[in-house]
Amino acid sequence: MTNLRAHLMLAIVAIIYGANYSIAKIIMDPGLLGANGFILLRILAALFFFLLFFGKPIKIEKKDYGLFLLCAVTGVLANQLLFFNGLERTSPIHAALIMICTPLIVLAIIGFQGKKLSLLQWLGCLFGFGGAASIITRLGVQNSMVVDVLGDLMVFGNALSFGFFLTQAPKLISKYGAFEMMKYLFLIALAFCIPFGWNDLYQAPWSEFKLEHWASLIFVLIFTSFLAYALNAKALELVEPSLVSQYIYLQPLIAVLIAYMTGKDQLTLQTILAGLVIMLGVWLSGKTQIELKKRTD
Repeated sequence: MTNLRAHLMLAIVAIIYGANYSIAKIIMDPGLLGANGFILLRILAALFFFLLFFGKPIKIEKKDYGLFLLCAVTGVLANQLLFFNGLERTSPIHAALIMICTPLIVLAIIGFQGKKLSLLQWLGCLFGFGGAASIITRLGVQNSMVVDVLGDLMVFGNALSFGFFLTQAPKLISKYGAFEMMKYLFLIALAFCIPFGWNDLYQAPWSEFKLEHWASLIFVLIFTSFLAYALNAKALELVEPSLVSQYIYLQPLIAVLIAYMTGKDQLTLQTILAGLVIMLGVWLSGKTQIELKKRTD
């Protein structure tokens, strides 16, 4: 029953993140709200809801200040700023496929930190990054929107930042718990994000927002910024982190389907092939881990 609850929560998270690629563009494409202002609102909303539902932050040890700062920058500030600024400049399908590289980035970071990886795992990383590079270097026009290489690079930078965060966060989660960790991460990120996003909020033409724009904003602030984080954190208490990370593979499928059905993006042969190459890399990396686990059972 516990595993079923965790699977359900992770499936909801994947749907929220998958839908977010297209829903956030409803506001961003017309230029109603800049990416930095969007992020400031997201951090404010997440911090508000976490404090509202889970209380004031507990006291933390001084020796952990540096790690909290590092995780706040990589897991919230740089992660969100790079993603939303990248999404503003690229297509939902490009962003979704590039994000598949996150588990491969985590694997590569662990490898460079000293953990021995197999040849297949390194080969999987090579295929995954090669597929992402193919997408990033693809310039052109899709559905009347210019796909900017800078936007793709920002999304990839977001994947790098979040991948590094995933290798550091367990140290804080095991000591303080997931909810307590996130309260501090959003609190720290807020202090750094105000200079980036305040001008966007001040200059936003709020009177021009229509119903669909307000609906998009509410979805991002409540579902993407708070509910997805809360469900992920709760799932981490019920199952292994490896299972949680596997659900990231659902996000591109959902994002591609929603972007295609709503007309926010269109599929090209090169994008499909690049996506298949990335998935091959993920499969090679995961296949080795499964085989190693079977040998030790």
